[in-house]
Amino acid sequence: MSLRSALLLAILVFVATLLVRLPASVLMPLLPAGIGCEMPGGTLWQGSCARLRYGSLSLSGFSWKLHPAALLRLRVSAELSSEDPRARGHTQVELTRDGGIHLQALSAQLPLQGGLRLFPQGLAGTLQIAVQDARLRHDQLLALQGSIRVLQLRSEDEPADLGNFELQFPAAAGTGPIEGQLHDLGGPLSVSGQLRLLRGGGYDLSGWVAARPQASPDLIQALQLLGPPDAQGRRMFSLAGSL
Repeated sequence: MSLRSALLLAILVFVATLLVRLPASVLMPLLPAGIGCEMPGGTLWQGSCARLRYGSLSLSGFSWKLHPAALLRLRVSAELSSEDPRARGHTQVELTRDGGIHLQALSAQLPLQGGLRLFPQGLAGTLQIAVQDARLRHDQLLALQGSIRVLQLRSEDEPADLGNFELQFPAAAGTGPIEGQLHDLGGPLSVSGQLRLLRGGGYDLSGWVAARPQASPDLIQALQLLGPPDAQGRRMFSLAGSL
């Protein structure tokens, strides 16, 4: 090996060693506005935050592992994990140059309340997320495949158990709305319906609900606000808005 080749190899080894050992703190100035990482630890490639903050959302025990090979394709790929007792989860994420975000194997379990403020005040329960594939671009959801469960949903303002529910999203394709099927998993309410997620960020939820024999008198009375039942005892409901 010539002296020039030896020097070049030594420089490459030095640069590679330096990159591998870069501390996680070098990422902090690159984080998007509104995202904060308290007490970063580890390295650029495999690091952690004692607490990750985004608006009112706060997660402890957040960590990541970058995949260097993706950089050769001008993409950023990483495994993300949260060990927060309130919201444990993990996923694989890939970021593209055109603003795309690709999520795979997203699994998480978190409370509807408990400081995370995901649902309106007065509702409590557990949210289970199992998403096999999701794609976004510029904050717009393009595809979604997986399921979302709300377990042991209950009203706290007027104490009442509402039951368990699931939203299932088959693989979405094309440019139309993303459609999910809503159904109950047992409880005082029989529910079936459809959720449409519009490309512009809106949603449209509609379906049918009926009280089962174990429903409380207060819950039965609340359903009467939806109007008269059909021949099967079901009442129609609909809700629309924007996310």
